[in-house]
Amino acid sequence: MALGLGGGGARVSSDSRSIGDYDIGGAAGALDLWIGGTPTSGLVMGAALSALGLSSSRRSVDGQQVSGDVVVSTGILAYFVDIFPNPQRGLHLGGALGVASGAAEVKDNGRKFQGAGLGLQAWGGYEFWVSPQWSLGGMLRFAGSVTGDEQESVGSQASLGAATLSFTALYH
Repeated sequence: MALGLGGGGARVSSDSRSIGDYDIGGAAGALDLWIGGTPTSGLVMGAALSALGLSSSRRSVDGQQVSGDVVVSTGILAYFVDIFPNPQRGLHLGGALGVASGAAEVKDNGRKFQGAGLGLQAWGGYEFWVSPQWSLGGMLRFAGSVTGDEQESVGSQASLGAATLSFTALYH
């Protein structure tokens, strides 16, 4: 399990010339729930469910700065691999690849995007044993998604990337 904060950016674009492409950057929040097993000492594999959200009160539309609240989020259902080089110590490095859903909403004009695509994550962290089965620690994670959708013959794409620092809890 992990809960984190960080920063990131997103771009939402479309095939239509009448709909402006926009970029945002701002604070990001992350939530993770992973479940897996250890096929061999120091190797953990399993399923990851991750959520990442980004919000900003400013955006760039076709290069021009505009005020207005924008919220962008992605959910990733992925297969993960986490490696503990020395299982008696807490250092771990891992990654995940899977399917992603993406959503974006511009609050002042009601423009919305929802799509599906690919999600990717990479991380490094350190855990401290607090009991025979539990460890607590921190993790630096880079996550992103690329999603797309087509509505009324107009294709739209959203890409989101963020770096977060998370508090982690592991049950071994």
